[in-house]
Amino acid sequence: MSLARLLVDGRAEGAPVAFGRSGVREFGELRARVAGLAARLRAEGGGRWLLHCEDAYAFAVALFAVAHAGGLAVLLPNRQAGTLARAAHLAQGALLDDPLGDALPLARVIDPLDEAALAPPASLGPLDLRAPLLELSTSGTTGEGKQVPKALRHLDSEVAVLEASFGAALGPATQVFATASPQHLYGLLFRVLWPLAAGRPFHALTYLHAEELLPRIEDAGDALLASTPAHLSRIAGLERVRGACREVFSSGGPLAPETADRVREALGRAPLEVFGSTETGGVAWRRQEPGPERLRWTPLPGVRIEAVAEGEAAGRLRVTSPFVSAGGEGAGGFTMGDRVELTGDGRFLLGARADRVVKVGEKRLSLPEMESQLRAHPFVSEAALLALEQGGETRVAAALVLTEPGRQALAAGGRRGVSARLAEDLALHWDRVLLPRAWRYLDALPRDAQGKTTQALLRELFTGSRAPIVHAETRGPLSLTREVAVPEDLVFLEGHFDGFPVVPGVVQVGWAIEAAQAALGAAPAVAAVENLKFKDLLLPGQRGVLEIEWNEARDVLRFRLAAGERVFSTGRLRLRPPGSEAP
Repeated sequence: MSLARLLVDGRAEGAPVAFGRSGVREFGELRARVAGLAARLRAEGGGRWLLHCEDAYAFAVALFAVAHAGGLAVLLPNRQAGTLARAAHLAQGALLDDPLGDALPLARVIDPLDEAALAPPASLGPLDLRAPLLELSTSGTTGEGKQVPKALRHLDSEVAVLEASFGAALGPATQVFATASPQHLYGLLFRVLWPLAAGRPFHALTYLHAEELLPRIEDAGDALLASTPAHLSRIAGLERVRGACREVFSSGGPLAPETADRVREALGRAPLEVFGSTETGGVAWRRQEPGPERLRWTPLPGVRIEAVAEGEAAGRLRVTSPFVSAGGEGAGGFTMGDRVELTGDGRFLLGARADRVVKVGEKRLSLPEMESQLRAHPFVSEAALLALEQGGETRVAAALVLTEPGRQALAAGGRRGVSARLAEDLALHWDRVLLPRAWRYLDALPRDAQGKTTQALLRELFTGSRAPIVHAETRGPLSLTREVAVPEDLVFLEGHFDGFPVVPGVVQVGWAIEAAQAALGAAPAVAAVENLKFKDLLLPGQRGVLEIEWNEARDVLRFRLAAGERVFSTGRLRLRPPGSEAP
């Protein structure tokens, strides 16, 4: 059924739509709630509304209410206060389920399922397929967010293709379980819009843990699971739902072959992967069955693909389809950031992301290629690389999840030893200037609600500390003493030196100047650095005492950083008189 007439023609009033905390939600209730909320939104003037609902049924009510009110929904990636504050100027209010307790910087906040929020329902007419319906938030590969517009026709066309392509394997009562958020395109389509159009009930709540998810699939007896590579790589015990789970879909990134094989062994068939992007919608699908063609992608019906022949985008995948956003490049086309190899049979193989090539020390590096090399090491299960700007230079940082042998090596030799071994392996393939200078070892890579490890999430891992940890402080008339420790995540440790982190001397001098500022009440104006000596190496985790003293004229400041008899640095800073200018 077309989404434009879903709530006009509809189906039986008692037909189940969703399962949630309040039991079964029926079609008649959905239509009544949409009509009532749409009337409330029209009374507010329609317009643009921020939308974020953890409950997929509440999301469906809110989205269709905005559509029937003639408004536009701005889908948020999360409901953090900072996200809401940054997006507040985009809309006149927000539709949030369970908004109590949030510090919301918005004048109007409506819970889609709040009875008090409803206005008397009005009749619902068909929606305009050409009308803008929503904007999706995407971080792309750089971490810079942007809004991607979608008209109803883009989503309606894709839902029709999904049903025509994959619906025959599903039953009319197949229950839809999903771990993907409806705030993102994959979850929006597979968890909400496709089930509504096809008449299949969906589960409104997200069950991420096997002990929550698998018993419910067993009880359903006829189910599909729309998940992500990150979730499928972790979930255990799928064999118990072999007879109940008709299909597993995966999107958000290519599925590792070993994960595809594990699911196939448990359920009898590999997951059906869907490749696409927020801008393009779905592009292609594959099922990794054993054989030489397992990695090939087949375009969805109506999707035309080609490799860009020349220019800066040469070799990248260009997609033309009815699903490409209104914000595409014109004529339904969009050039993706993925390199592609056409296989001559209408299908293609994906290569590395073209837009993740960075320049380090005047040399070019493909981050995906180095990630692939790291994953091939017996110590590494998952790898994600990031280019960081430090001191005007670009350096590579690595976030890794280790295998069991890798964890054993980490316990035996520490972070430094494992990093050195991995760097030596990479040095066989890349110039040493390109090797990672910062390493983080994690239990799992950070992922957003869509299951993606974005550059923004990775960058947070490497922010680190810039100041020493101060455990105690005492002051005299002309002195200040601090008991300090060097943070293990001090940002200045990276690269000083390769495999042997040391606090640079200039950083120690900076700590002395900062302590002087705290004591003197103003930043000291340093005219010269005299008698500067670094007598021992200052390492991460080291504790010591930082002492500074000055004369009554306050034109000379002496500092000493030491741990008992072990002296790390000493020096004298000659200060300019207050009010004087640097020469």
